[in-house]
Amino acid sequence: MPLPSIYYTPHSIRPRARRWAGMCLLFVSIATGCLQAEHIYVLFTVDVESTSKGSPERDIWGRLPGEPEEHGIGRMMDIFGRHGVKSTFFVNVYEAAVHGEEVMVTVCRSIHQRGHDIELHTHPDPIFDVYAMKDANTQKQEEILRAGVEFIKRATGQIVIAHRAGGYLANYDTLVACRQVGIMSEYSHNRGYHGEGFAAPPLTTNKAVVYDGVLCIPVTNYVQAGLSNWKSIRFLDIEASSPQEIKEVVRQLQSHGVRTVVIMMHSFSFSRFGEPNERVERALDDLLGEFVADPDIRVVTARQLYEIWRKNPEALKGRDYLPTTGWWMTYCRAWQRLGEGWKNVVVALTPPGGVVLVIGTGLIWRHRRRRRELGAAA
Repeated sequence: MPLPSIYYTPHSIRPRARRWAGMCLLFVSIATGCLQAEHIYVLFTVDVESTSKGSPERDIWGRLPGEPEEHGIGRMMDIFGRHGVKSTFFVNVYEAAVHGEEVMVTVCRSIHQRGHDIELHTHPDPIFDVYAMKDANTQKQEEILRAGVEFIKRATGQIVIAHRAGGYLANYDTLVACRQVGIMSEYSHNRGYHGEGFAAPPLTTNKAVVYDGVLCIPVTNYVQAGLSNWKSIRFLDIEASSPQEIKEVVRQLQSHGVRTVVIMMHSFSFSRFGEPNERVERALDDLLGEFVADPDIRVVTARQLYEIWRKNPEALKGRDYLPTTGWWMTYCRAWQRLGEGWKNVVVALTPPGGVVLVIGTGLIWRHRRRRRELGAAA
């Protein structure tokens, strides 16, 4: 936080005097709280769902063929518990129509019994024949939300207070429908991915906003690389973003007065490709270890954040800011994941490939020029 202008030391003061003045400034600032950093609230949010061709056994519990241990939500809760924090699990209860109600009831109760925050994730197609929330009118969205809220209440006794739409495909009608059914916080807005539903103000990129009484917390976005007016924007995801990028984004947001950070996860983040992904598990462990140890960072759940805001509406008032991690971090991430997809291969190998091409072209040109010179001399 910048010091008040009356504390600035004029440059005309001699060096020794400036040092003494600086020490006095530091003492006065600490005493008056001018240098006290505001907390930034970090949320690890897990969308609990099966893929279109998957099953809860694999995609939620992480039970993989040939693997004696689970690599799903149970393992995630173990890691959160090891660091003494809770997470928010947005559960798609609508797939009960596909896999059976008891299956999804067991998922909900498992999360709730371990003290984590269970909230609603909407992929309503199996029951309501609606692919995305934004495709339905306000009345239909209210019906979809109410069914999900009642399912979770029957399974756990928990009252839902937060929602995230499947694919982030929500709009302002979703916020109105949320308020109608008593869901007072919303986590669907994601500028970097299907953000067109909230393209118009007042929702912003990374700033918490209250709309019609509903607390809207966006998924955190950042610029991974840019060139002139072009920007490649992505969102914080435990699989797609490196720990170094996530830490840098949190650092920049805190220094610019943004009050919330939302990091995306899925129930299959540890097993997306049908085998354990230890890199992602280590990333979660690493991030939690650093964030929990930082006195200026508070790892909270959606429910905890809502209570903080409800008791003090000023607590989340901050600025909007879009951080940039840059080409170098993007390149390092690609090298770290060289075997995970063709995009990483292209990004990682293009620069050295370009260098080899330039050197090779130079050598060929030099060789041909030398041959011409020898031919001319003969």
